[in-house]
Amino acid sequence: MTKNSSKSWDENWQIIENIGGGGQGQTYLVEPKNNSFPVNQYVLKKLNKQNDAERRSRMRREVVALETIDCSGIPRLIDSNTQLFKSDTPLYMVTEFISGDTLSDLVKTEVMNIFSAVSLTIKLLDTLEYCHQIGIVHRDIKPDNIIIKNNDISTPVLIDFGISFNKVDEYGTDLTPTWQHLGNRFFQLPELGEKSSLQRDPRSDITQICGILFFTITGKFPLYLLDSENGNKPHQRKEAKQKLSVLPEYILSKINRVFDRAFEMKIDSRWQSIPALMAALIDILELENQAGNKTEPILDKIKNKLSSSSNLQKKLFKNISQQIIEEIYDIVPDIAKEFSHDLGILVAAHPKERLRVEINWDNLTFSEYVIGISYTYSNESFYPKFKGYITGNEVVLVSSIKELPTELGLSNLTETSDKLPDISQEEVELLRTPLSGEPDFTGFAERLRKFYAEGVESII
Repeated sequence: MTKNSSKSWDENWQIIENIGGGGQGQTYLVEPKNNSFPVNQYVLKKLNKQNDAERRSRMRREVVALETIDCSGIPRLIDSNTQLFKSDTPLYMVTEFISGDTLSDLVKTEVMNIFSAVSLTIKLLDTLEYCHQIGIVHRDIKPDNIIIKNNDISTPVLIDFGISFNKVDEYGTDLTPTWQHLGNRFFQLPELGEKSSLQRDPRSDITQICGILFFTITGKFPLYLLDSENGNKPHQRKEAKQKLSVLPEYILSKINRVFDRAFEMKIDSRWQSIPALMAALIDILELENQAGNKTEPILDKIKNKLSSSSNLQKKLFKNISQQIIEEIYDIVPDIAKEFSHDLGILVAAHPKERLRVEINWDNLTFSEYVIGISYTYSNESFYPKFKGYITGNEVVLVSSIKELPTELGLSNLTETSDKLPDISQEEVELLRTPLSGEPDFTGFAERLRKFYAEGVESII
């Protein structure tokens, strides 16, 4: 990029044609007037309201982001004078010209088939992962901000970093005020709203990319995570479901699961990383070769049986059960330290290992002694037994306050923990979570703390 300080744009550039514009500024196809730049066509952007401090800041933000980027999926910055954004000098920027339609224009003609749409999404995720690795969060991903280079869907280009956040931006504090609502009308996310503490969270970009995938195969804007009328996610709304219904069932179920997670209201319940989302999308791509295969090999039959609803339920239950046990194992030692140094810990597994939950697969339940608390100045210990089971589409964890019999010492614990007697008391529900959802471990931690507090009180 050239260092043009306060020079006006027209000292080096001449306009070929006006190629677009919006609320932020006007864009033009330009070419260089002299030898300062290679002979080629470029894009010039000028602000509509040069006296507007907010718009000047946005243009500066975009340039700061582009200055740190070297990626084929993002236009290169060629020229700019936006370092003067706090002065009254008219600002401009010049970037690489990307020939091709926007994704918005492309999908207006015809929605994409599922495999093309997934391939496009994976390419965009590659670009997005690059941005996140260097500390840039885009925050305005929408069809108008994606150009399909030479109308080849294998080469999408992400543009317009006007409201991006860059952690190395020297002006970052000034350019991203928390009172400002961010995002776009294509897809409004709650964490990008006014006064949100999550306005710089890269997971919003991941959610917006899922909105792009939804748009490419339905032609519909996702708009909101949940609609106000029925509380439906984008893919659960009538028109979208009609569009998606043309997909074969074995593909539809996978894409629905991607959207189920992508469009959760809580950001902690959505896709948390690009690699995890990409793995799910690659799994869909691998179905393309099977689409025309009318014969079902024996390996596919085995896979289908293993992925049946009953086996899927078992897998989900095992996963949640293990998470619950490990969460208890992690939380309770801190609880004991918080209460008093006179309390010790009893564990049913070696300290360097995690207790592996043993599940009764016939009735989908588990019953485990995980970790207890002992009192240094007595022979009594609080060592609850936890029970987990499925009811409908939910997993429930219960326990009760009970004391470890004094005749079962710590040295015998690992050998006898499976033989510890139950003491009949009223069970306490500690957690209830959807089988296919993300457990609320924050609330669980609070309930667990209260539960152990009552147990410890009973032994001292």
